Amino acid sequence: MPIYLSKYIDLQWPFRRIRGGQGIDMAILRAKCLTTFSVAPDGASIALGVADEEGKEGALILPTDCLRELMMTLPEMMRRAPRHQYDDPSLRLVYRTAGWKIERSKVPGTFIVTLHTPDGFHVSFALTAADLFDMAGATREPLREASPDPPRRRSVH
Repeated sequence: MPIYLSKYIDLQWPFRRIRGGQGIDMAILRAKCLTTFSVAPDGASIALGVADEEGKEGALILPTDCLRELMMTLPEMMRRAPRHQYDDPSLRLVYRTAGWKIERSKVPGTFIVTLHTPDGFHVSFALTAADLFDMAGATREPLREASPDPPRRRSVH
């Protein structure tokens, strides 16, 4: 489940917000860069290493369930950030692919399509044969402006 906030979190220190009639203190961690990551031996949690403006290192440890939520939220964050930063609603982050792979899923009638980039990013999607057929057909059609209507959904997942 993606996590979307209706507005930007105010970065005043200490951060205080009201929930259920009570004030809640929230620590704001201002990282300058990501340094590393690790996965617990049992796979139940991950750690994201960060460093602040002064080089002081820290880590954010999340249970794997939170990682799934973060993975669903990051694309929306990346979609919004450049649009706000440059005041241009047409901007988007686009990755060049280095390759792809299609595998049969254990779910009947479903294929797993994995795309990967030159820097090692991999993402997989579950698609039906009809989805793949529609995608192949779209490459033969003349280019057109993006439709405001959402695409037809046929996938089983």
